[in-house]
Amino acid sequence: MAAVIAAERRTYVRDLLEVPEILRIRAATGEVVMSDDLGRERTYVADGKLQKYQLAAARFEARSTWTDTYFRKEIEGANGFKMSETYFVSEDGRRLFVIIRIGDPKKPETLAGINRVFDRVDSVP
Repeated sequence: MAAVIAAERRTYVRDLLEVPEILRIRAATGEVVMSDDLGRERTYVADGKLQKYQLAAARFEARSTWTDTYFRKEIEGANGFKMSETYFVSEDGRRLFVIIRIGDPKKPETLAGINRVFDRVDSVP
């Protein structure tokens, strides 16, 4: 059983933490649409309700919300997998910052973190 849980966790980490070469984001008050260079598109409804998603082999649920200028996704997977992503744009609008935390926020000793910065590209072939 432990081997199955470990394999499932590796699937979440591999698929959810993959860094796309190109990340396109369309943001509105009620939703955020994200698509990558592989043509995968996901729409996150910013209503705070859990929605079902699949990215490659990873099946998960996510709750999305806007707080001021921050967009936040709280991801839940099987066997207690938890991950959060917080997105915000620099003042000049040229950079997107993403703060990622894996683990249970109620148990800080379980958290691992990754921070990413994406530069805006005005035209993509």
